[in-house]
Amino acid sequence: MSKRAGLTLTIIAAQVAYIFSLRRSGLDPVDDPLLRGVVIHGPMLTIAVVGLALALQGGLFTREELGLRMPDWTMLRGRVGQVLLLVAIFVAGALIDIAGPLATMLSKGMSYEEIVDHLRRHEYRYVYGRTEPPLSVWDVGLGSIKKIVLPPLTEELPYRALLIPILLSKMSRGWAALLSGLVFFLVHWLGYGSQPHPGYFLSGWAFAWAFMLVGLPGSIAAHAGENFGVVVLGTFAAFARSSV
Repeated sequence: MSKRAGLTLTIIAAQVAYIFSLRRSGLDPVDDPLLRGVVIHGPMLTIAVVGLALALQGGLFTREELGLRMPDWTMLRGRVGQVLLLVAIFVAGALIDIAGPLATMLSKGMSYEEIVDHLRRHEYRYVYGRTEPPLSVWDVGLGSIKKIVLPPLTEELPYRALLIPILLSKMSRGWAALLSGLVFFLVHWLGYGSQPHPGYFLSGWAFAWAFMLVGLPGSIAAHAGENFGVVVLGTFAAFARSSV
């Protein structure tokens, strides 16, 4: 095994081991949103950043391989064009994650009340956990940071910046994206204890393509946009009126 592959597997294994042990230990502060955010994302982000630093300082990866430099084509319209591209990726991710669930529920003939109830049982709980409505500005802000800001940074560094270059040295872009999606799915299911939803695979696949085409800022923007869509649905459910 190469040093590059060894570092990548070590960082991913360290993150999975930490979150798995936290779940099993019973020390997860599920009733304190702020403390839970610190306990979960603090060490996870630290592990990811340490991995990135070792990759650079050890000369194992170039900045281009890690996606730290966006491709030349993104500079055709200058810095403003790059920013607009990332905003477009963010908005696209958000719209897909808003429209997808709503379209599915509408196609099943669910009423407005049933949709709101579904969102409260799923998207709301995913964003705000055990916090009960009504939500304060603090609740919304904290929930947004925990879902829109921290997970993209925590997860895109190991699963895209470190993993994708290893995969591209062995296979095509298409296969690399598929394998990245599979790893992302397995980690969320077996490590994080999430439901084995195919959405995790599709998200990992999409983030991989965003990384390969635009660089690390692209995959972070896509990830943040998708999570923003979930936050929008969860927050809507918190304030929507339903008779269910």
